[in-house]
Amino acid sequence: MFEPRQIAPEDRLSRKQMMVVIAMDLLLLAEVTLCVYWGQQDPENLSVIFLKTFVPSAVVTLVATRLLMRRFQTRVVE
Repeated sequence: MFEPRQIAPEDRLSRKQMMVVIAMDLLLLAEVTLCVYWGQQDPENLSVIFLKTFVPSAVVTLVATRLLMRRFQTRVVE
């Protein structure tokens, strides 16, 4: 019924890009865990503490990931 879509070789992630994605996933999980932990230390301000710590760290992680993904992008010779 449904067949997997074929991905062209030039559109696939390189090994370095796969490692960047895995590292980003692990970093985001660690950031969420730490920010929730720090926030629960003061339950009345949990939301404020979480947002002040998680949003900046997540933005830095995502920007760094984007830069590294572009840097490790395979170049197609035409």
